Amino acid sequence: MKDAEAFDSLFRNALDFLNRALDELDAHPKYALIDFAAAVELVFKARLVLIGSMWVAEEPTDATPERFAQGKLRTVGLELAKKRIESLTDENIDTTAFKVFQAIARHRNRVVHFFHTGLDSKSQREAVAGEIYVAWYYLYLILTGPWGKHFSRYSKLISEFGTRLQSLTPFLDAVFDRVIKSNPKANTYTKCPVCNYLSLDAATGDRYQSAICHVCGYIEPSHKAIQQGEEDFVASCAACGGHQTVLATGFGFRCSECSESFADCITCEYCSEHWVGNADPDYGDYLSGCDYCDGAIARIKGD
Repeated sequence: MKDAEAFDSLFRNALDFLNRALDELDAHPKYALIDFAAAVELVFKARLVLIGSMWVAEEPTDATPERFAQGKLRTVGLELAKKRIESLTDENIDTTAFKVFQAIARHRNRVVHFFHTGLDSKSQREAVAGEIYVAWYYLYLILTGPWGKHFSRYSKLISEFGTRLQSLTPFLDAVFDRVIKSNPKANTYTKCPVCNYLSLDAATGDRYQSAICHVCGYIEPSHKAIQQGEEDFVASCAACGGHQTVLATGFGFRCSECSESFADCITCEYCSEHWVGNADPDYGDYLSGCDYCDGAIARIKGD
């Protein structure tokens, strides 16, 4: 299979997953989450295959045409795909956009490898709808912006999915009616650039967020903390079990849950979750995984 053919197959597969995510949302929100996360990963792989199909494989030397065509390659995940794209080209993936994609991937991993409570409730359906809405906003900006020259031939299909995305409006309307209409502070809110509701709140009380949308969940990042020597980075704490309670500073990492400070942070090779507070040298490796996944060993046993 030629690289151009692989690119076309990967992106069309991504579009299939995007559309299926919308089909599944109402009845099966957890599958919508899985499908959308898969679509984002496929888009990154499609971009990577244009650099060379070998780079889609975890081990590039394993990427023979036969193994690629037969679907027998162990391929890269979202994090490694980003690293390779940025190292092999002069492109830099928008940090805010990628954090949104990472959040989708983490939620997918919790559904597939562990559990994700409450996804069948009405409020969680609405939350998943918002998460998909925001993720598509950033994915669309990449597909039509820095990657536009590669994906322009699919502009009609991309626009058609954007039109289909309006099917999420009833979910977002329900959030607006419940959260915004009765809120006395709503008269200070401005229009969200993603969902277009008057729901963007600048009074976040968070040094890392200059505004947050109370309908779709869009977050407008603040650069104040970054300018003062801190990075906008989130990890989880193995010491106390805090989920995404760790922020990076210019001096290391600090957990807001247990107030402990740490010098190092690792990234799980299987699910890409960031962790501090575990001294086990094998913690987070591809085979054994981390607290949020069972690693590749569990999948092998399951097979």
